[in-house]
Amino acid sequence: MEIFQTIWTALTTPNRWLTNIIITPLTFLEATVSMLLFTTVLNLSATKKRKLFYIVVLSLWSIILNIILPKQIASIINMILLPIFIYFVFHTTVLKAILSEVIPTICIVLVESLISKFFFVIFNMSYETALSTPLFRLAIMISVYTLIFVIYLIYKKLKFSKLVIPDIFDRKSKILLICNFILALISMGAQIYLITFYNDKLPFMIVLLSLISLVSYFVISIFSLIRTTQLEITTRDLEQTKQYNRTLSILHDNIRAFRHDFQNIVQTIGRICSIRRYERIKSILFSASR
Repeated sequence: MEIFQTIWTALTTPNRWLTNIIITPLTFLEATVSMLLFTTVLNLSATKKRKLFYIVVLSLWSIILNIILPKQIASIINMILLPIFIYFVFHTTVLKAILSEVIPTICIVLVESLISKFFFVIFNMSYETALSTPLFRLAIMISVYTLIFVIYLIYKKLKFSKLVIPDIFDRKSKILLICNFILALISMGAQIYLITFYNDKLPFMIVLLSLISLVSYFVISIFSLIRTTQLEITTRDLEQTKQYNRTLSILHDNIRAFRHDFQNIVQTIGRICSIRRYERIKSILFSASR
């Protein structure tokens, strides 16, 4: 009983070092749940071997970064490198690689804010205390990933339409998209920081409204860029169609001229044949062949 009491005391007493050790294996669970969500929503196909490679590599590098760097810096580096990693592992488009990070991040932040609020109300503790207490931190994280997995199952079961986003961007648009993505990452990182350290002080509706505003701005920016690019492509296609029609018109005029000349030649040969001047036909054909 004394051993169990000691273990219980250790799990319910704030201890950031022990908390980090206990929740480290959950990094693999987070990578798995996030991958299931974005591959389903964005309709990304990959082999089991490639998916396993993604989960293992992403989890290991996240653990190593969290060990050697402060949590805030490690999170920023992860947010920057993750879309690049997804782009090469799943052989997808730039936009889908970006959305593959944004969609799970938004879901996790929203769900964690909701569940954290529930824990704060039930157990009457501050966010800092819950963050550094092994048992509460473990319970919050498992609840978050379980709920995200349930969202994935519901999405998959109800067979919602998947996001089909063609890679229609030229080089200039891709650079603009990447710059927009970097700004969105900075804004999202600042928002996550505020939620992390002031979640127990801010009203939930304020946090929710702020996140919705940020996500809406990001989504509207992307789809505005898509519309603009589609308009440019349509304008280019119309110009090519005009050039094609102009070429067809020139070919039509040339064929009409050739048809007129050919009819004259046939009529001439017909007249010569009617008067049986075959030597004249031979000379015409010989001259034409030369």
